[in-house]
Amino acid sequence: MYGLNAEELCSGIFSDVMDSMGYRGQVITGFQRNKSKISVLGRARTLKIETIETSDENIRMGLSFVGKVGKGEILLVSGSERFAYFGEMMTRLSTRQEIEAIVIDGLTRDTNYTHHESVQLPILAKGYSPVDIKGRGRVESVDVDIVIDGIRVEPNDLVYIDNEAICVVPKEKEQEVIEKVKEKIKEEKRITQLLESGISVEELLETVKEF
Repeated sequence: MYGLNAEELCSGIFSDVMDSMGYRGQVITGFQRNKSKISVLGRARTLKIETIETSDENIRMGLSFVGKVGKGEILLVSGSERFAYFGEMMTRLSTRQEIEAIVIDGLTRDTNYTHHESVQLPILAKGYSPVDIKGRGRVESVDVDIVIDGIRVEPNDLVYIDNEAICVVPKEKEQEVIEKVKEKIKEEKRITQLLESGISVEELLETVKEF
């Protein structure tokens, strides 16, 4: 995507680039994850859960939506910390759809399956609980703006996820961020080569601006 190789990316690069552009609140941290190594870039698709006593969890809306999300896209859910949304069956469906990653701002479940080494789909959540959404909540809306830890995520936003954080790229600055990320990667490769060459710290400080 945009000539970026996910294996060369990290949240630190996105954070530094957006900081330098004045966007100092675009990084979400503190989520638990099911994989030890994650590096995913994709477009946001969003789903919003409502906490409400109801006999209808609106499963048709939720499943139909997930069935339309696919390769190159990341599903971000505004969930609940009172009950779980997303588990084994949704993981199987999302894997079939080739969704890049799942972010649950709330609880999820079925970790015996979702954390198994055979499951390649990255899933990030605030925590885990076997308590189900049924009778406690429902799918309120899909592909709408959501807020996670004070950071707004809009449908189709560019999102990068790794082991440390979730980075949301501002729409209006997306192309500029991408170009600066590419430059940052090149500069870090150059610094790595200098370090491996045995250059002294004094020479390094004269050659590079920062690292």
